[in-house]
Amino acid sequence: MISVATSFRKLLAYGPAVMVSVLLTFMVGSVLPPLVGLGVFVAGLVVMVALLLGAGEDLAVKVLCRGRHLSPAEVEALAPAVAMLCQRGVPMGTLRLRVQPAAIPIGAFGAGRRTVVVTAGLVGAVRDNQLPVDQAAAVLGHGAGVVLSGAVRSDLALEFWTLPWQLVRAFGSALAAPFRRLPLIGLAWKGRFLVALVAAVQAVMADQGAVAVVLVVGCALTYLVGFWERAWVATVRDIGDAQVLQSGLGEALSRFLLRCSSSPQTHERVHALSGPARRPRLALVTSAS
Repeated sequence: MISVATSFRKLLAYGPAVMVSVLLTFMVGSVLPPLVGLGVFVAGLVVMVALLLGAGEDLAVKVLCRGRHLSPAEVEALAPAVAMLCQRGVPMGTLRLRVQPAAIPIGAFGAGRRTVVVTAGLVGAVRDNQLPVDQAAAVLGHGAGVVLSGAVRSDLALEFWTLPWQLVRAFGSALAAPFRRLPLIGLAWKGRFLVALVAAVQAVMADQGAVAVVLVVGCALTYLVGFWERAWVATVRDIGDAQVLQSGLGEALSRFLLRCSSSPQTHERVHALSGPARRPRLALVTSAS
Protein backbone atom coordinates (compact mmCIF):
# COMPACT_ATOMS: atom_id res chain seq x y z
CA MET A 1 0.00 0.00 0.00
CA ILE A 2 1.43 3.34 -1.04
CA SER A 3 1.56 6.18 1.45
CA VAL A 4 -0.63 9.27 1.51
CA ALA A 5 2.34 11.43 0.54
CA THR A 6 3.02 9.23 -2.49
CA SER A 7 -0.65 9.38 -3.53
CA PHE A 8 -0.60 13.17 -3.19
CA ARG A 9 2.49 13.45 -5.40
CA LYS A 10 0.77 11.32 -8.02
CA LEU A 11 -2.36 13.47 -7.81
CA LEU A 12 -0.28 16.59 -8.45
CA ALA A 13 1.59 14.96 -11.32
CA TYR A 14 -1.50 13.71 -13.16
CA GLY A 15 -4.15 16.17 -11.94
CA PRO A 16 -3.56 18.98 -14.47
CA ALA A 17 -3.37 16.51 -17.38
CA VAL A 18 -6.62 14.85 -16.28
CA MET A 19 -8.45 18.18 -16.00
CA VAL A 20 -7.18 19.43 -19.36
CA SER A 21 -8.13 16.13 -20.99
CA VAL A 22 -11.66 16.35 -19.59
CA LEU A 23 -11.95 19.93 -20.88
CA LEU A 24 -10.66 18.94 -24.33
CA THR A 25 -13.04 15.98 -24.43
CA PHE A 26 -16.02 18.24 -23.71
CA MET A 27 -14.81 20.75 -26.31
CA VAL A 28 -14.56 18.08 -29.00
CA GLY A 29 -17.81 16.47 -27.89
CA SER A 30 -19.65 19.78 -28.20
CA VAL A 31 -19.00 19.93 -31.95
CA LEU A 32 -20.06 16.33 -32.52
CA PRO A 33 -23.64 15.12 -32.82
CA PRO A 34 -25.07 14.80 -29.29
CA LEU A 35 -25.39 11.01 -29.32
CA VAL A 36 -21.92 10.54 -30.81
CA GLY A 37 -20.32 12.89 -28.30
CA LEU A 38 -22.08 11.22 -25.39
CA GLY A 39 -21.12 7.79 -26.70
CA VAL A 40 -17.45 8.71 -26.99
CA PHE A 41 -17.38 10.13 -23.47
CA VAL A 42 -19.19 7.14 -21.93
CA ALA A 43 -16.95 4.70 -23.82
CA GLY A 44 -13.89 6.50 -22.51
CA LEU A 45 -15.20 6.28 -18.95
CA VAL A 46 -15.93 2.56 -19.32
CA VAL A 47 -12.42 1.86 -20.63
CA MET A 48 -10.83 3.89 -17.85
CA VAL A 49 -12.84 2.15 -15.13
CA ALA A 50 -11.99 -1.25 -16.64
CA LEU A 51 -8.29 -0.38 -16.58
CA LEU A 52 -8.56 0.83 -12.99
CA LEU A 53 -10.03 -2.55 -12.07
CA GLY A 54 -7.21 -4.39 -13.87
CA ALA A 55 -9.16 -5.56 -16.92
CA GLY A 56 -7.55 -5.32 -20.35
CA GLU A 57 -4.11 -4.65 -18.95
CA ASP A 58 -2.32 -6.75 -21.55
CA LEU A 59 -3.97 -4.89 -24.43
CA ALA A 60 -3.34 -1.53 -22.77
CA VAL A 61 0.35 -2.32 -22.34
CA LYS A 62 0.54 -3.30 -26.01
CA VAL A 63 -1.14 -0.09 -27.20
CA LEU A 64 0.07 2.49 -24.69
CA CYS A 65 3.53 1.11 -23.89
CA ARG A 66 4.19 -0.68 -27.19
CA GLY A 67 5.01 -3.82 -25.22
CA ARG A 68 4.77 -7.24 -26.84
CA HIS A 69 5.19 -10.78 -25.56
CA LEU A 70 8.74 -12.05 -25.20
CA SER A 71 9.99 -14.54 -27.73
CA PRO A 72 11.33 -17.90 -26.48
CA ALA A 73 14.89 -16.65 -27.03
CA GLU A 74 14.18 -13.51 -24.99
CA VAL A 75 12.63 -15.55 -22.20
CA GLU A 76 15.71 -17.77 -22.14
CA ALA A 77 18.03 -14.73 -22.04
CA LEU A 78 16.24 -13.21 -19.04
CA ALA A 79 15.72 -16.50 -17.20
CA PRO A 80 18.89 -16.27 -15.03
CA ALA A 81 17.99 -12.74 -13.89
CA VAL A 82 14.41 -13.79 -13.15
CA ALA A 83 15.65 -16.83 -11.23
CA MET A 84 17.99 -14.65 -9.15
CA LEU A 85 15.12 -12.36 -8.21
CA CYS A 86 12.94 -15.31 -7.23
CA GLN A 87 15.74 -16.65 -5.05
CA ARG A 88 15.87 -13.28 -3.29
CA GLY A 89 12.17 -13.27 -2.48
CA VAL A 90 10.79 -11.21 -5.39
CA PRO A 91 7.59 -12.98 -6.57
CA MET A 92 8.30 -12.79 -10.29
CA GLY A 93 5.81 -15.60 -10.91
CA THR A 94 2.96 -13.19 -10.21
CA LEU A 95 4.19 -10.70 -12.80
CA ARG A 96 4.14 -10.66 -16.60
CA LEU A 97 7.13 -9.56 -18.66
CA ARG A 98 6.72 -7.61 -21.88
CA VAL A 99 9.35 -6.07 -24.14
CA GLN A 100 9.60 -2.79 -26.05
CA PRO A 101 11.25 -3.90 -29.31
CA ALA A 102 12.27 -0.40 -30.43
CA ALA A 103 13.74 0.78 -27.11
CA ILE A 104 17.54 0.81 -27.20
CA PRO A 105 18.49 2.02 -23.68
CA ILE A 106 18.81 -0.61 -20.98
CA GLY A 107 15.85 -0.36 -18.64
CA ALA A 108 12.65 -1.79 -17.19
CA PHE A 109 9.55 -0.12 -15.83
CA GLY A 110 6.31 -1.12 -14.19
CA ALA A 111 2.92 -0.75 -15.84
CA GLY A 112 -0.39 -1.46 -14.15
CA ARG A 113 -0.93 -4.19 -11.60
CA ARG A 114 1.07 -7.11 -13.00
CA THR A 115 3.28 -6.01 -15.89
CA VAL A 116 6.97 -5.20 -16.12
CA VAL A 117 8.09 -3.84 -19.48
CA VAL A 118 11.74 -4.37 -20.37
CA THR A 119 13.54 -2.70 -23.22
CA ALA A 120 15.08 -4.52 -26.15
CA GLY A 121 18.35 -2.95 -25.03
CA LEU A 122 18.21 -4.86 -21.74
CA VAL A 123 17.49 -8.16 -23.47
CA GLY A 124 20.24 -7.56 -26.02
CA ALA A 125 22.80 -6.61 -23.39
CA VAL A 126 22.08 -9.78 -21.41
CA ARG A 127 22.09 -11.97 -24.50
CA ASP A 128 25.44 -10.53 -25.68
CA ASN A 129 26.99 -10.92 -22.20
CA GLN A 130 27.49 -7.16 -21.95
CA LEU A 131 25.48 -6.95 -18.72
CA PRO A 132 26.18 -9.27 -15.77
CA VAL A 133 23.27 -11.32 -14.47
CA ASP A 134 23.17 -9.53 -11.10
CA GLN A 135 22.96 -6.11 -12.75
CA ALA A 136 20.25 -7.32 -15.12
CA ALA A 137 18.37 -8.71 -12.12
CA ALA A 138 18.74 -5.36 -10.33
CA VAL A 139 17.33 -3.43 -13.31
CA LEU A 140 14.50 -5.90 -13.73
CA GLY A 141 13.88 -5.96 -9.98
CA HIS A 142 13.54 -2.17 -9.97
CA GLY A 143 10.59 -2.34 -12.36
CA ALA A 144 9.13 -5.33 -10.52
CA GLY A 145 9.44 -3.56 -7.18
CA VAL A 146 7.52 -0.55 -8.45
CA VAL A 147 4.68 -2.79 -9.64
CA LEU A 148 4.58 -4.80 -6.41
CA SER A 149 4.45 -1.59 -4.37
CA GLY A 150 1.19 -0.59 -6.07
CA ALA A 151 2.55 2.82 -7.08
CA VAL A 152 1.70 2.37 -10.78
CA ARG A 153 -1.44 0.26 -10.60
CA SER A 154 -3.58 3.11 -12.00
CA ASP A 155 -1.03 4.44 -14.48
CA LEU A 156 -2.47 2.68 -17.53
CA ALA A 157 -5.91 4.15 -16.83
CA LEU A 158 -4.39 7.60 -16.36
CA GLU A 159 -2.28 7.29 -19.51
CA PHE A 160 -5.41 6.39 -21.46
CA TRP A 161 -7.53 9.19 -20.00
CA THR A 162 -4.85 11.83 -20.58
CA LEU A 163 -4.32 10.95 -24.26
CA PRO A 164 -5.95 14.27 -25.36
CA TRP A 165 -3.48 16.21 -23.20
CA GLN A 166 -0.56 14.17 -24.51
CA LEU A 167 -1.58 14.79 -28.12
CA VAL A 168 -1.96 18.54 -27.57
CA ARG A 169 1.34 18.66 -25.70
CA ALA A 170 3.17 16.79 -28.46
CA PHE A 171 1.60 19.02 -31.13
CA GLY A 172 2.57 22.17 -29.24
CA SER A 173 6.10 20.92 -28.71
CA ALA A 174 6.45 20.19 -32.43
CA LEU A 175 5.19 23.66 -33.33
CA ALA A 176 7.54 25.34 -30.85
CA ALA A 177 10.62 23.33 -31.87
CA PRO A 178 11.73 25.65 -34.73
CA PHE A 179 11.55 28.70 -32.45
CA ARG A 180 13.35 27.35 -29.39
CA ARG A 181 16.79 28.39 -30.61
CA LEU A 182 15.77 31.99 -31.23
CA PRO A 183 17.27 34.12 -28.41
CA LEU A 184 14.29 36.44 -27.99
CA ILE A 185 11.81 33.54 -27.84
CA GLY A 186 13.91 31.74 -25.23
CA LEU A 187 14.25 34.91 -23.17
CA ALA A 188 10.51 35.60 -23.35
CA TRP A 189 9.75 32.06 -22.18
CA LYS A 190 12.14 32.32 -19.26
CA GLY A 191 10.56 35.62 -18.24
CA ARG A 192 6.97 34.49 -18.83
CA PHE A 193 5.99 35.12 -15.22
CA LEU A 194 6.78 38.83 -15.57
CA VAL A 195 4.82 39.00 -18.81
CA ALA A 196 1.85 37.28 -17.19
CA LEU A 197 2.10 39.55 -14.16
CA VAL A 198 2.04 42.69 -16.29
CA ALA A 199 -0.93 41.34 -18.25
CA ALA A 200 -2.72 40.47 -15.01
CA VAL A 201 -2.20 43.97 -13.61
CA GLN A 202 -3.61 45.45 -16.81
CA ALA A 203 -6.61 43.11 -16.55
CA VAL A 204 -7.24 44.20 -12.95
CA MET A 205 -7.07 47.85 -13.97
CA ALA A 206 -9.66 47.08 -16.65
CA ASP A 207 -11.95 45.48 -14.01
CA GLN A 208 -11.32 41.98 -15.41
CA GLY A 209 -10.34 40.18 -12.24
CA ALA A 210 -11.25 36.73 -13.55
CA VAL A 211 -8.93 37.18 -16.52
CA ALA A 212 -6.12 38.22 -14.18
CA VAL A 213 -6.61 35.11 -12.05
CA VAL A 214 -6.58 32.86 -15.13
CA LEU A 215 -3.37 34.47 -16.38
CA VAL A 216 -1.55 34.10 -13.07
CA VAL A 217 -2.75 30.55 -12.43
CA GLY A 218 -2.00 29.47 -16.00
CA CYS A 219 1.50 30.88 -15.87
CA ALA A 220 2.16 29.32 -12.46
CA LEU A 221 1.08 25.94 -13.81
CA THR A 222 3.71 26.14 -16.56
CA TYR A 223 6.28 26.05 -13.76
CA LEU A 224 4.49 23.70 -11.38
CA VAL A 225 3.42 20.96 -13.81
CA GLY A 226 7.00 20.17 -14.79
CA PHE A 227 8.09 20.26 -11.16
CA TRP A 228 5.26 17.93 -10.07
CA GLU A 229 5.98 15.50 -12.91
CA ARG A 230 9.69 15.35 -12.06
CA ALA A 231 8.82 14.84 -8.40
CA TRP A 232 6.62 11.86 -9.30
CA VAL A 233 9.34 10.35 -11.49
CA ALA A 234 11.78 10.71 -8.60
CA THR A 235 9.25 9.12 -6.23
CA VAL A 236 8.82 6.09 -8.49
CA ARG A 237 12.59 5.82 -8.83
CA ASP A 238 13.05 5.89 -5.06
CA ILE A 239 10.35 3.24 -4.57
CA GLY A 240 12.11 0.95 -7.02
CA ASP A 241 15.48 1.63 -5.41
CA ALA A 242 14.08 0.71 -2.00
CA GLN A 243 12.73 -2.57 -3.37
CA VAL A 244 16.07 -3.38 -5.01
CA LEU A 245 17.88 -2.60 -1.77
CA GLN A 246 15.50 -4.85 0.14
CA SER A 247 16.25 -7.72 -2.24
CA GLY A 248 19.98 -7.34 -1.64
CA LEU A 249 20.84 -6.08 -5.13
CA GLY A 250 21.69 -2.49 -4.22
CA GLU A 251 25.39 -2.93 -5.02
CA ALA A 252 24.58 -4.46 -8.41
CA LEU A 253 22.26 -1.58 -9.30
CA SER A 254 24.92 0.89 -8.14
CA ARG A 255 27.48 -0.63 -10.50
CA PHE A 256 24.99 -0.45 -13.35
CA LEU A 257 24.19 3.19 -12.67
CA LEU A 258 27.85 4.16 -12.56
CA ARG A 259 28.33 2.48 -15.92
CA CYS A 260 25.62 4.70 -17.38
CA SER A 261 26.43 8.05 -15.78
CA SER A 262 28.86 9.77 -13.45
CA SER A 263 26.71 12.82 -12.66
CA PRO A 264 26.36 14.12 -9.08
CA GLN A 265 22.73 12.95 -9.06
CA THR A 266 23.84 9.42 -9.94
CA HIS A 267 26.43 9.44 -7.15
CA GLU A 268 23.77 10.57 -4.66
CA ARG A 269 21.55 7.71 -5.77
CA VAL A 270 24.42 5.24 -5.55
CA HIS A 271 25.22 6.48 -2.06
CA ALA A 272 21.62 5.80 -1.01
CA LEU A 273 21.80 2.32 -2.52
CA SER A 274 25.24 1.35 -1.23
CA GLY A 275 25.52 3.42 1.93
CA PRO A 276 28.61 5.32 2.99
CA ALA A 277 31.94 3.81 2.11
CA ARG A 278 33.35 1.58 4.80
CA ARG A 279 36.62 2.83 6.17
CA PRO A 280 39.09 0.76 8.15
CA ARG A 281 39.05 1.32 11.87
CA LEU A 282 42.17 2.75 13.39
CA ALA A 283 43.64 0.72 16.18
CA LEU A 284 46.83 0.63 18.08
CA VAL A 285 49.03 -2.21 16.93
CA THR A 286 51.45 -3.50 19.48
CA SER A 287 54.23 -5.88 18.75
CA ALA A 288 54.76 -8.89 20.88
CA SER A 289 58.06 -8.81 22.76
